[in-house]
Amino acid sequence: MPRSSITPVAGLQKLVTRSSPRTEMERWFIRRGLPHFIEPYSAGPDVWSRAAPVLVVAYVAGGLHGLDLKHWSLTRNLVAAGVVVAILVATWIVTNMARHRPVMSRPRELGVIELTAFVIGPALPAAAFTQWGDAAQALVEGAAILTAIYLITSYGVVPLIGWAASQTFSRLGSVGRVLSRALPLLLLFTTFLFINAEVWQVAGVLHGLAYDITLALFFLLGSAFVLSRVPEAIRAVHDFEDWAEVTELVKGTPAEGLPLPSTGNPSETPLSVRQRVNIGLVSVLSQAILITIVAVLLAAFFMLFGLLAVPETTTQSWTASPDVHVLAHWTLSGQTLVLTEPLVRVAGFLGAFAGMYFTVVLSTDATYREEFAEDAGPQIRQALAVRLAYRHASQSE
Repeated sequence: MPRSSITPVAGLQKLVTRSSPRTEMERWFIRRGLPHFIEPYSAGPDVWSRAAPVLVVAYVAGGLHGLDLKHWSLTRNLVAAGVVVAILVATWIVTNMARHRPVMSRPRELGVIELTAFVIGPALPAAAFTQWGDAAQALVEGAAILTAIYLITSYGVVPLIGWAASQTFSRLGSVGRVLSRALPLLLLFTTFLFINAEVWQVAGVLHGLAYDITLALFFLLGSAFVLSRVPEAIRAVHDFEDWAEVTELVKGTPAEGLPLPSTGNPSETPLSVRQRVNIGLVSVLSQAILITIVAVLLAAFFMLFGLLAVPETTTQSWTASPDVHVLAHWTLSGQTLVLTEPLVRVAGFLGAFAGMYFTVVLSTDATYREEFAEDAGPQIRQALAVRLAYRHASQSE
């Protein structure tokens, strides 16, 4: 049987029609978000073409940065919308002309020219209206979308999230123990920050790209702590004493029953850079679900707490802003409860901060790290054992 080159967009769910141990192992890898354990593996040249509907929507949405609904009149925004559409269509036409295609045809293949136009095109309307900040935001968002599409497709992030979620909810007992020990101190610490006026003056008035980047920094710092532990974790689970241990570990997987060597060192098969990154993503996302639960719970708590305990006048005082945007209000026992924009921003800010703090605790505290490793480590070790069996079967074909 020829060695397969899996294209994740076209073939994540439909690899080949005939069944074989190799095919079953490839499906097994993909379901666990480890597509780079398949050898050879390619993201496929048609990844961008298949993502075209998403790119078109993002392309138009990026161009709408040229509007200013808050400060411009309806007539001016409508005129600006017409200019946005005209610029986007012109960019489409120029791209087709550069490719020697009919000017209004839909591209069947997306290459460097189309992807460059996708990043630059949405920024042109904002630049035409001298909105340089919005133009820069459109450029950053376009590049981020392309990067996200490629990484999500290449590393099988969607099936990985599904598998990691099922693993998290299948071990709710250990997850509950971790949360019950970590949340009280974390909640006490962040509550003092919530009632601190300086936090409201910083987070409550942030908006737009600055707010998004601030939250992203918490995510990146937390991810850095997790990734710093990945090399050590890989070394801990990648070493196998002999092939008998590999045979034992692959029981219950598609690799069970495959003929394996009886001698030799199975750990001599090194991991490629992409395979190490793939394992790193498994480690990160396995913890990310738990961390996200913590961040969302704390953000929701602070939003509810602020709704009940922080009136509009206090929000104005803490943010040093005479005009606070009220999103909604209710009356409870004669008291007016207000959901303000600064409250939502502060709650999201503290939720993201708590997520980063919880990540550091998981990565540095020996008790939490060992308990989490006892849950996630065996799955990664088993996947590495299946990879060894998979490689041996491929070399034998």
